Amino acid sequence: IVVTAVSNGANLNDGMDGMCAGNSAIIGVAIGILAYVSSHIQFAAYLNIMYIPGSEELVVFMCAFIGALIGFLWYNAFPAQVFMGDTGSLALGGAVAAAAIGSHTELLLVIIGGVYVLETLSVIIQVTYFKLTGGKRVFRMTPIHHHFELGGLSGHGKPWSEWRVDVFFWSISLLGSILALVIY
Repeated sequence: IVVTAVSNGANLNDGMDGMCAGNSAIIGVAIGILAYVSSHIQFAAYLNIMYIPGSEELVVFMCAFIGALIGFLWYNAFPAQVFMGDTGSLALGGAVAAAAIGSHTELLLVIIGGVYVLETLSVIIQVTYFKLTGGKRVFRMTPIHHHFELGGLSGHGKPWSEWRVDVFFWSISLLGSILALVIY
């Protein structure tokens, strides 16, 4: 369930140049930190968290994951020269989910990957409302990053550039990751 949910959330998040890669890199940093802290018995005992023997291997994986995403962002930031597509975004979501399962942080993934949750909920809300009201919409377009692209926070203002929407959603990912690290 976790792999399917996170993969689909990442797939919905992919739709603008650099959006999914940037969010996944930030999420990867948070999961890497959690895996690192859990891999050391002294840190785990001091912070009163679960010690997970062997989770230092996840740190190596997450470092490679983050490095690959930063390299990809170089060519995928607006205007994109290379596109990820469904195959790439589903794989990113699967990698994030696998790392969260390996570090026993599946429940924290709701906060760390809050952007994925928001994107998925926006689509669910839009489709449900559209069907119940016979064609009315809550958002101008879903996933919700397109709503921001078309009209800012209110949906009725001046359209936002792709870069501004990317940075806004990266900021949400960063805040969610920091919150999860504080909670953990």
